[in-house]
Amino acid sequence: MLIVFSIIFPLFTIITSFLAISTSVSSILHQDELNALKKIATTLGINGLDLSSGDPCYLASLKMIPEVAIVSNPELRNNTIVCDCSFNNNTTCRIINIHLKTLSLRGKLPPELAELQYLQTIDLCRNYLSGSIPMEWASLRNLTYISLCANRLSGPLPSGLQNFKNLRFLVEANQFSGPIRRDW
Repeated sequence: MLIVFSIIFPLFTIITSFLAISTSVSSILHQDELNALKKIATTLGINGLDLSSGDPCYLASLKMIPEVAIVSNPELRNNTIVCDCSFNNNTTCRIINIHLKTLSLRGKLPPELAELQYLQTIDLCRNYLSGSIPMEWASLRNLTYISLCANRLSGPLPSGLQNFKNLRFLVEANQFSGPIRRDW
């Protein structure tokens, strides 16, 4: 009995210590991206996005969307900020997807999205956004999907975005001008 205890107790201690260390090291959003997210929220007129209460990577859904609205329109449940927390030994998160659709957002498209260099998806479909697509977005080399359908956007598409070979771009129901790739 003493032998079993002498083997199990150290093993238990090692496992407990490992669990304590691994749970104390949590992933957080990189400070540059948190600052960019605050600017993006301001540009889009999002007042209900409370970034002081925690890490936006862990919000189940954006708190700016009232529960009543979600019940009446289940599509609103898909409005999220998605992060990849595998950076720096799983201690740093980077925003990879932003879905803010059908929220009646007004204003311009935020050039600050270009500060989120790991961003893969931008979905701002069915809002009231106006103006043109910021040239800064052409620096987002990880982008694979942009949906800006059913807004009030106009002007030419940035030529830099048209060079992205794997980009799926949904722009219908706007007033864009100039050349547009056939597959968009």
